[in-house]
Amino acid sequence: MIVKVGKNGAIPLPDNKECNLNIGDILLCKLTEDKRSIELEKFSDQSLTDEQIKVHGYLARVEPLNPDDYK
Repeated sequence: MIVKVGKNGAIPLPDNKECNLNIGDILLCKLTEDKRSIELEKFSDQSLTDEQIKVHGYLARVEPLNPDDYK
């Protein structure tokens, strides 16, 4: 799947239930070997604070889509 990255690095998630992600989930973001894609997977510890996520460096929290990020 190819998606358009919005302002502030916003990435839209698919509407289907197959992705199994929910608002508030913490994701681990990994750059693929060819550096052309980012792999997203649920992080093992879903209890981290926003500050802990920021310190880690490769984590992101799923947030509601802001349509203004894609204008």
